[in-house]
Amino acid sequence: MTLDAPSRTLELSKFRDRGIAVALRRPELFTGLFKLLWGCNALFPGAKAEFVCHLGNGRVAEASAVLLRRGSFRRKAAWALFWSLTESSVEIADKGRGATHEPELNGAFMTLIAKSIAAFPPSEGSNAAVVIGDHATLGNEARTGADFGLILEVEHRSEVRHLVVLLQAKRATARRVDVRRAAGKSTQLNRLVGSGIGSFLFYHAHNEPIGLGPTVRDADGASDNPASVDVLQPADDFAAKLAVAVDNLFARAMPYALPGMGPGRGRDDALQMLFNPSIPGLKVNDVVVGRVGDRGLSPDAIVDFENQWRGLVDKHRDAVNRAQGISPAIITANREPPLAQS
Repeated sequence: MTLDAPSRTLELSKFRDRGIAVALRRPELFTGLFKLLWGCNALFPGAKAEFVCHLGNGRVAEASAVLLRRGSFRRKAAWALFWSLTESSVEIADKGRGATHEPELNGAFMTLIAKSIAAFPPSEGSNAAVVIGDHATLGNEARTGADFGLILEVEHRSEVRHLVVLLQAKRATARRVDVRRAAGKSTQLNRLVGSGIGSFLFYHAHNEPIGLGPTVRDADGASDNPASVDVLQPADDFAAKLAVAVDNLFARAMPYALPGMGPGRGRDDALQMLFNPSIPGLKVNDVVVGRVGDRGLSPDAIVDFENQWRGLVDKHRDAVNRAQGISPAIITANREPPLAQS
């Protein structure tokens, strides 16, 4: 029997003992990290009731089977993003045990996100794309407090909306981490809080338990005790939070996002949030683009979509450079190349 993409991801997670399978073995941990899936009504009522019943009675296999079904999610784009990002989380959980440098993990994770989304098979109603902007180079991390940022573009019934988040990554070697690191004349925490769309991303390299995929906490919520931030409680699974967040974009008349994320009103506005021109000295970096189903499209179609975004990035960069009085020749010489996607 040929497994579909979500089933393959779940089986890979079980085989490697990484990511979602680790959480599923501990219902109390899974309930905490994946609470948004049913707490924010990302699942249809029937699927939600079935899922909660199975989980509450310790039927892990049956509970996970509910999440595998495309029809369990109210919006197919959320289902596609959940499972493609879950695949990325499983892969980086393997790398996170051995890698000791956050830049190495970040570079790997950004590439995995784009590749997992592009490799996810297309299906009607699951239109989604990701645009990844690196903040760790060109001095932007000191200005924004972030290592990288994401724009999620999702389509539902011919309506397209955007979600933006800036992420500061931490390799967590213990259950609690210190997030008070300096960023320029401020701190990473204060800059993320000031952005209104900042969150911390935690790679788990501790034993509580071994092998979890990345979790996230919004920066504002982490500010109560920045010297000792719990990476699990309260925190959310990375894939679950982003999937639920894009579902919520369509759940209300006005765009809405979960804490630590923000809605963009179109591509131009989303890029303004990703690379905020009001931040002194900010540099607009190149981006990596991935779209659900890209692997099944022609090379021309893939390049055309990427060029749409990169053209907007170039336009935004030129506008920011002009406002800062920077010569295009100077900024081109200092730009970082895009991440390798091979």
